[in-house]
Amino acid sequence: MRRRTEDDRRQPHRSSVVLRPSSHPNNAMNLFTAAMRQNPYPFYRWLREAHPIYFDAEHGFWLVSRYADVLAAFRDPRLLSGRGDSLEKLKEAGDEDLSMVYNAVADMVLFADPPKHTRLRNLMQKAFTPKSLEVMHASVQRITDELIDAVRPTGQIDLVNDFAMKLPMFVISELLGVKREHREQFQQWTEAFNTFTGKVNTSAEENDRTVRGMKAMFAYFRERIVELRARPTQGLLSDLVQAEMQGDRLTPDELLANCVLLLSAGFDTTANLIGNGGLALMQNPAQMQRLLADPGLMTGAVEELTRYDSSVQFTGRMVKQDFEWHGQNLHAGDFVMLLTGSANRDELQFAEPDVLDVARKDNKHIGFGYGIHFCLGAPLARIEAKIAFGTLLKRLPNLNLTTDQLEWRDNFSVRGVLSLPLAFDISSD
Repeated sequence: MRRRTEDDRRQPHRSSVVLRPSSHPNNAMNLFTAAMRQNPYPFYRWLREAHPIYFDAEHGFWLVSRYADVLAAFRDPRLLSGRGDSLEKLKEAGDEDLSMVYNAVADMVLFADPPKHTRLRNLMQKAFTPKSLEVMHASVQRITDELIDAVRPTGQIDLVNDFAMKLPMFVISELLGVKREHREQFQQWTEAFNTFTGKVNTSAEENDRTVRGMKAMFAYFRERIVELRARPTQGLLSDLVQAEMQGDRLTPDELLANCVLLLSAGFDTTANLIGNGGLALMQNPAQMQRLLADPGLMTGAVEELTRYDSSVQFTGRMVKQDFEWHGQNLHAGDFVMLLTGSANRDELQFAEPDVLDVARKDNKHIGFGYGIHFCLGAPLARIEAKIAFGTLLKRLPNLNLTTDQLEWRDNFSVRGVLSLPLAFDISSD
């Protein structure tokens, strides 16, 4: 995420509409308040209806909220995933310690533009073959059962902390060769990186945690990569090390950066998909009963849960050149937030978008991105969510929410609750 500078704060309001209390659904709603984290969807609806391309003068970026516009932005070559001027701005701001983080981000497939993106994705795709996904399926089921076994005798589970935060981290760690005793440490390092990329303004302490975590992960993977180059084994990391296309391979820096990306993206978004999806089912018991009565709905239900309360609420783009869009003038260097969470609730695309329907048809949500930046790990996330919800509903009967006091993460990019305490009946399988 681009950091705000003093120049950003002094920017004029341009030609866009200024947010006025009388026209706003919640009078003083701000993107980064607790109220927005709890429920951003009324604000999104207001944007879609009144200001689909909106310049937020306070924070210095554009908001794009409608489904059709977000898809168009994903395809628009004038909007870049890369952040070419980030290092220069770091130097200006005196934050050169973060240069290693931005250098790593520049080598991550998620933040790259063609032709670099094309090359990185083609190489990394070789590690996500149907055969490797089959192996992942078995690992996900085994780890899911282990986590449920640990709580079944108690009759209660914190779906976020006992399950959702552990399952994807354990799965991706195992695939990348992280030892069991190091999983919790990797989770802390990954959370620090995701905080850095998910917040507009991070503190000096948060930045320091990010740098220290990145250095530690690089050191760990650098050692493993040396071993795997000499003695290849089975597993995702070994596949990435060996991946080759027309004589080309990932460079050492690209390998390290994308290992961190796989950990952060594979952990955070899937964890919150499970947490948000579990909450949605608790708040819509009739839909949960439909799943219990017809497990065959589960594949479509995962898509609907992804759409209904998206883990990833936005993705960022940088304007490459000046252009006009829906009457608004965007300038080179402007930052644009594509509100995927809003697009997935767009009434022009989805019938009754605020209603959870586990049997929804033709569900073309963009919860996993779109186009060339469609999530590389989406097949694994779908496997994890399908197995997780299916096994939880089967093995923990009569799940119910035990609190109405929920606290949401301080992260606008990745949406999720901090805790989700549930109770269930204790019975034998």
